[in-house]
Order: sequence, then structure tokens, then C-alpha cells
Amino acid sequence: MTASEPGAPPAPGPGAPPEPGALRRGGPEAGEPTSTGLGPRTAAVLAYAAWWLTGGLFLAVETHPFVRFHARQALVVFGLISAIGLALLAASLLSVFVSPALFRVAAVVAPLVWAAGAALWVACVVQAARGRRWRVPFVPARWTAVRLKPDPTTD
Repeated sequence: MTASEPGAPPAPGPGAPPEPGALRRGGPEAGEPTSTGLGPRTAAVLAYAAWWLTGGLFLAVETHPFVRFHARQALVVFGLISAIGLALLAASLLSVFVSPALFRVAAVVAPLVWAAGAALWVACVVQAARGRRWRVPFVPARWTAVRLKPDPTTD
């Protein structure tokens, strides 16, 4: 159904409120340059580029709240997924000598964890590119809360 069809909801106009959690075009966060000189959406997408590694890097150097949210989420979520995936791979290798059944289970579950992580990574990158603060549902909000570094120029 398009906006021109009868009974369709009207298309949002220029004065329509933005989607919840989205960066507004021309809004205060959208126009602010980040401390890295990149646009907020670009920096947020790059925070996910190498999973938890770039998340940690952007968290260390960035002061923009939108970018820090995504950097913290990348660090926490993909750090956990990496740890779980590596633990399962190690368990499958170690269990080959102990229990063939445990080996089979770990060898099947580990790739599923990595595949789920890749799908979640795509979802996070898309949400960051769209300018949304989408929080991964199974992660507690306090783990991704944005904490700004204190400004050394102020007392």
C-alpha cells in the first residue's frame, strides 16, 4: 500500500517526529563532528568493523555519545560471542580425547554461535548506518550505557 492509495497512512512530512532512537537529519547529534573527524554514522559503523577490536578502539578515542554507544555494544556483544565461540572450539578439540559425543555437540554448536554472531553483526551495522541506537535485546542496558570521559579542560 502506498501513501497515494486511499486509506493509506500519510507519508511523514518534514515536520514529522523522527523514529524513536534515530539520529535526526540536521539534529544536534547528526551535525556534530566526532572526535575522529568522521560523521557519527560512519564512525558507529566502523566501530563494528572488526567486532570487539574496533569497538574497543573507538571506545578509547571517541567522545560522541552515539558512537560510544555502538563502540561499547560492539566491545561487549562481540567480545562475548568471540569468547563463547573460542571456548566451544577449544572444548571440541579437548573433548575429542575424552568423549566423542561431547566433541560432536561442541563441533556443531561452535559454528552456529559464529553464524549467529555474523547475523547479529549485520543487524548492528545496518542499525548504526541508519542512525539508530538499537540495543541488542539479550544484553543488559547497563553494559552498553554511554559513559563520557571527563573533559580535562574544565574543572
